[in-house]
Amino acid sequence: MDWEHDGMTRRSALYYGVSSLALVCSFDFDKRARASRGKTSAAVRSQASSAFEPFQRDLPLPPVARPVRASKQLEEYVMDMKPGTAEILPGLETPILGYNGSFPGPTIRARRGRPVHVTQRNQSGRELNVHLHGGVTPPEYDGHPHDSIPDGAERLYKYPNVAHSATLWYHDHAHGETHKTLFAGLAAFYLLDDPDDKHLDLPQGDYDVPLMIMDRSFNKDGSFRYRYDLDRGFRGDTILVNGAVAPRMKVERRLYRLRFLNASNARAYTLKLGNGRDMIQIGSDGGLLPTAVRRKEIPMEPAERVDVIVDFRQFGVGSKVILHNEGGEPSTSAVMRFDVVKATGAEEARIPKLLREEEEIPEVNAERSWPLTFQGLAGGASMWQIGGGGFNEMRIDCRPRLGSTELWTWRNLSQRTHPMHTHGYHFRVVSVNGKQPHPGDRGWKDTVAVYPNETVVVRPYFDYYAGLYVFHCHAAEHGDMSMMGQMEVVA
Repeated sequence: MDWEHDGMTRRSALYYGVSSLALVCSFDFDKRARASRGKTSAAVRSQASSAFEPFQRDLPLPPVARPVRASKQLEEYVMDMKPGTAEILPGLETPILGYNGSFPGPTIRARRGRPVHVTQRNQSGRELNVHLHGGVTPPEYDGHPHDSIPDGAERLYKYPNVAHSATLWYHDHAHGETHKTLFAGLAAFYLLDDPDDKHLDLPQGDYDVPLMIMDRSFNKDGSFRYRYDLDRGFRGDTILVNGAVAPRMKVERRLYRLRFLNASNARAYTLKLGNGRDMIQIGSDGGLLPTAVRRKEIPMEPAERVDVIVDFRQFGVGSKVILHNEGGEPSTSAVMRFDVVKATGAEEARIPKLLREEEEIPEVNAERSWPLTFQGLAGGASMWQIGGGGFNEMRIDCRPRLGSTELWTWRNLSQRTHPMHTHGYHFRVVSVNGKQPHPGDRGWKDTVAVYPNETVVVRPYFDYYAGLYVFHCHAAEHGDMSMMGQMEVVA
């Protein structure tokens, strides 16, 4: 693996367990990279630009996981975390580490009120765990960074599915390793549906599409190329959607629900349809918004999800509508393209005026302030910190009461953006620099962007389970090094 020395010495990198020889040592992830050392995606583009030309491949959809047993009361799955390959660039095989060896991993479709049990078998050659991001789960099944599954072992994760419908995802959360394993491919959708939402008549079936957006760089042979950057986090030069380079998708002239997930290590996106056409946001991290919000641009930091409805009836048959990343460089501006065709059958979906009633929550019980900083350490090492300290599994940073709400103030004293994420619970964004948040951020959230020199106040609701959970920056390199705290919710 090649190195960038932005704020981290080789000594401190080794201290934190960042191998200089292999991104995922268990299956020699960099074996091909060594054969083409010095060749980046940009260099490859100049020799074989067709491999990176946008809109050359149809959008792939992640496979849907099949339960090994299912009843009205329970669905059970078995999944293997193991090496595999993916054909991302034409004619080349990219080594990945994935759920069931696929990239992205299989989508689990769950239903509120019916628990899901997943047996995760670790066949990776390294320690891993699984975090259901956005899930409301007991702490023993949350995927605490120090609660790892040894290589060759398995673990049962029980998801009660007590929350409302939402676009969730699952990924590895092993301590100090997420930036490597997420990059290697351990990410997949978990779509939680609520039978009580059927009356909303939202697009479904083929018209309800999960879109996992991420950035990567490649070596000449097609293998992933990773450069460690503690300061900014990894930034690739190629955009993938569901594992394909800037794909195209055939859409009918009707309503579509698009479930956007930013699954990048650290790259932010600002999504915009061609000609500035509207997207209608209906959901965020924690599920449906109270009412739909029309937006021309949608910013997304790592781990955020945004559900939108796009009315493709506003485009004529034969239109080619590009989804742009307004914040991207030339090679990371095209996200995907929608090719509009004639509709088959009558439109059955609609955009409801009211999506979800705003629930009452308890009065604020406590207030906490969390400064976000970058700290140089003795010996030339450095780390990201919350509240003046790095992550320590022996320290509890706060003890909220079960059933309470609190006010948490994130104060970003650094020059980098921090998408702050809470495990186990959702929050409402109260203010951004003293002002009301954008209407698209007024629903339940589990991840919020705190931009440089800004202050964001959130109101977490500790509603379902007591126990030990973490909260952290979801720029993967920041959270791993060591921008993470622990909360013990007490009954």
